[in-house]
Amino acid sequence: MTGGKNVKEWLFLCFSIAIMVLSRIIGPVGGLSADAVAVIGVFLGSLFLWITVSIDWPSMITLLALGFIPSVGFSKTFSGAFGNSTVAFLLFTFALVYPLAQTNFVRRCTVYFITNPIARRGPWFFVCFLLAAVTFMGLFVSPSVLFVAFMPFLEDIYKVLGVKKGGKTGNMMIMGTAFCISLSSGMTAIGHVWPTMAIGYYSAATGKDVNQFQYMVMGIPTGILLIVLLILVFRFLYRPDDIQDINPDKAMDLRGTVPAADRKEKIILATMALTVVLWVGPSLIQGSLPQVYSLINGWTTAMPPLLGCVILFVCKVDGQRILNFKEVTSKGILWGSILMTGAATWLGSCMTNSDIGISDWLTNTLSPVTVALPATGMILFFMTWAVLETNFSSNIVTTTVVSAVALSVLTALPAGTVSVGAVVCMVGFAAAVCNMTPAGQSTVNTVAIGSGWTTTTSMFVWGGVFAVMAILVLTFVAYPLGALVIG
Repeated sequence: MTGGKNVKEWLFLCFSIAIMVLSRIIGPVGGLSADAVAVIGVFLGSLFLWITVSIDWPSMITLLALGFIPSVGFSKTFSGAFGNSTVAFLLFTFALVYPLAQTNFVRRCTVYFITNPIARRGPWFFVCFLLAAVTFMGLFVSPSVLFVAFMPFLEDIYKVLGVKKGGKTGNMMIMGTAFCISLSSGMTAIGHVWPTMAIGYYSAATGKDVNQFQYMVMGIPTGILLIVLLILVFRFLYRPDDIQDINPDKAMDLRGTVPAADRKEKIILATMALTVVLWVGPSLIQGSLPQVYSLINGWTTAMPPLLGCVILFVCKVDGQRILNFKEVTSKGILWGSILMTGAATWLGSCMTNSDIGISDWLTNTLSPVTVALPATGMILFFMTWAVLETNFSSNIVTTTVVSAVALSVLTALPAGTVSVGAVVCMVGFAAAVCNMTPAGQSTVNTVAIGSGWTTTTSMFVWGGVFAVMAILVLTFVAYPLGALVIG
């Protein structure tokens, strides 16, 4: 019975998509333009899907089809449906990443990192690869989701290695994990709220865009440098006296605890890879294939995760859809972040609206402070503000407030004085350096402290050292990189 239902759904799905595709191909008919015919085709195909399949996830196919119509496009589609493409981007990315967190990918990836021959050469090599593992996964997984999913496995690692609570090594490992997972949410804008918001504010205020590749050219090297500095601080300042008790070879026992990747996980990973390629790939062919670059870049960053969600909704394993609409909307999407992003984006636009006058007021008020500062001084001022605020308040609030003021002040300076895009993007990065207090990153920090492996004092002290390093690296390393690629 289930098999027959699946076949029917596939037939209905193929028929509906065929209507949409054919309407896009056949061109003008009976006085109707080609785009008019295409819209009618999307209407008929969507109507058939809603009647025969479902009213929820098939609506994503409607959005995908409308986005490919030239006179409509993805930007107008997302603005019409969600208010702006930033909200759509976060919505679809949260949904896309959710099934990945339900697989054994986190454990498998970590085991691969910590059991390779180099990681087993000594305790400090092991720590380096452990932090590299969580940082890598954090580049495209929400920090809250990743930390909660990783904590049970970290407990297993402690148990296998014989790490005891109350020791400096256990404290260092969980602090390093929390710092790196939070930091990784600033290294890319893939499914991460604060970098996405910062880019959105800059685009709304200037009409210029920053793509994923440009952001990562600045964010990833900056993050790697900070992690290296963090490890050096742990090695030469923190100096855990019990780290030599770790035998990295014992981690080999973890290999047998993770089953091989199944068909479902492979489909999820392949879909994620396709999404990342669509995000990053166009920037690599901008010079050689400018027309292809313009076409794909015009789809906005929200189109690739939308396509990925459609693929995971359509694909089934053992008769079940890989992505379940009811489950992902109730458990996988951070609706509070979505709602606040929509509100904060519009609020930021209002704050930078010249007709309202806040920009002029901020410029005049802060001029006595900033006019006497060189460009480097202004960058240091905004980075210090962003890092300090994000450790005592919401990352989103920090991004909104500091970005709005930075845009107001820096755009009023003579052209070429400072790279406004680089500074605003760095604010999004700075919001991820947030581990001094529980308020800085509520889920990550509170879970870390509540685990008993670290304390509020340790997080505050060493999170503060990390924050100071981040301010300096952002000012003197990230900015030159950002100015070079973002302009």
